[in-house]
Amino acid sequence: MNVPTKINVGRVLAGGCFAGVVLFSLAGVLNGAVLDDDFQAWSRAMGALIHPQSPATSMVLWALMSFITGIAGVWIYAAIRPRFLAGPKTALVAAVLVWVVSKLTVALDLFALGVLPSKIVIAQLVGSLVSTALALLAGAALYKE
Repeated sequence: MNVPTKINVGRVLAGGCFAGVVLFSLAGVLNGAVLDDDFQAWSRAMGALIHPQSPATSMVLWALMSFITGIAGVWIYAAIRPRFLAGPKTALVAAVLVWVVSKLTVALDLFALGVLPSKIVIAQLVGSLVSTALALLAGAALYKE
């Protein structure tokens, strides 16, 4: 069986950017709507101990994070496609890998440090699993060799 060895970088970028838009949008819903009250209560309780960026800077950083995650996820999908075959199952394998490395490990760190309330960390962990899966399903659908 001949397995293509070249990754279509243009399609990785296109699919990854689309995945990034999905990630950014879903994170906005989770953090801005679902968890807003919890974040506001935590922020009030922390007072002068935290120094958040301006809202504009925060949005740019979160968008950048979403695009990096989306592009990396679609690149991983493209890289494992020859072994796992193209399709949604492989996109979900890539999504779980991205989620474990980018979200689960960070959540473990946040739990260990006690930086955020457990409710927020757990909600973000669950929400990010769903959003990463949906984003990579969308981004991988655009990928072609």
